[in-house]
Amino acid sequence: MTIPDLGGIFTMMWLWILIPVVIFYIVGILLAIWVYKDAQKRDMNATVWLLIVLLTGCLGCIIYLVVRD
Repeated sequence: MTIPDLGGIFTMMWLWILIPVVIFYIVGILLAIWVYKDAQKRDMNATVWLLIVLLTGCLGCIIYLVVRD
């Protein structure tokens, strides 16, 4: 009796986990960049808003959209 090779199955499982995580981080970074540029155009403290969005994600972006000038 031989042990089946499960390497391919575990590789596929990691890909199914890794791809959404990478997409989540890319979207978060793109949101933070957009908020930073928009805050600069509106003469707001862009660095603070960048950090808020990077730390809180979509929630920070929603807060920014509510309080922006």
